[in-house]
Amino acid sequence: MLSYRKFDKESDYDIMRCIVQQNCLQTGHLYPQLHVGNLDFDRFGCDESPDLYKKTWIVSDGEREIGFIIAEDDEFFITTLSGFQYLTQDILKYVEYNCYAQGATITTEANNENKLLNSILEEQGYTKTENFRYSGICDLSKIQKPTLLPEGLSIRLTQKKDIARRVELFGIPTGGIEITLERYERLMKAPSYGDAIDLVVETDKGEIIAYCTLWDDPISKIGILEPVACVEEHRRKGIMKSTLLYGMNLLKERGTKYVYVGTGGKNIASQTLYKSVGFLEHEIDCEWQKTLSD
Repeated sequence: MLSYRKFDKESDYDIMRCIVQQNCLQTGHLYPQLHVGNLDFDRFGCDESPDLYKKTWIVSDGEREIGFIIAEDDEFFITTLSGFQYLTQDILKYVEYNCYAQGATITTEANNENKLLNSILEEQGYTKTENFRYSGICDLSKIQKPTLLPEGLSIRLTQKKDIARRVELFGIPTGGIEITLERYERLMKAPSYGDAIDLVVETDKGEIIAYCTLWDDPISKIGILEPVACVEEHRRKGIMKSTLLYGMNLLKERGTKYVYVGTGGKNIASQTLYKSVGFLEHEIDCEWQKTLSD
């Protein structure tokens, strides 16, 4: 029988990260569209507070922790160890009856190749909306060498002195989500940040005009890009292509095998950039929605 408890101590976050890493290690790929970098970036960079006790549940089967639920205001995510997907329907029912009030309209995501989850959502009365996200994969064994930046620009790792500028530019790739100095400093102390490659591009006058962070997982040998940005006046000059290839080649030298990236399904400009450095479409994450009946 499944049991559920609220997130209440930091060791619970270690459990969540371990579940995600084990899924990636077991399958050899990003599965199910979660990475320890995703967890750390969202928790320490995007959330106003890193406390998860109000919106996260740990799921156990009586013998071990086999998954977790993140239930935000109107959107939820279910993650289970790869051998326990058959319990998804039971967990979904728990979410509907315990995490939200009746009458609420809630959404979740399902990869179009996850036949089990798609069938469960449809059976439970969810409707697929028109919203979706592009997911790309790059096999690092096949990437090209870094290209040269335009004259007067250089790439380097992010330093403490760069935080104020990174905060200023944070909203470019996040749809306007803001961050504070305190929150960015907190992000740099996240568990995965020590393995991340956090790059900035600066002019010969010291102005940062682009950046990207490549989160790496040395356990599964899988990385992700999150976030990627360039100020508008410097776009379409090959800057981000050079920066991504530079960082991805560094990951390759470490032994990382694959890098994944996600963006809005209608964000053609970003998809074109990712394809230019070797990303191939890796399925689509579709949004599903349901209004809970009274």
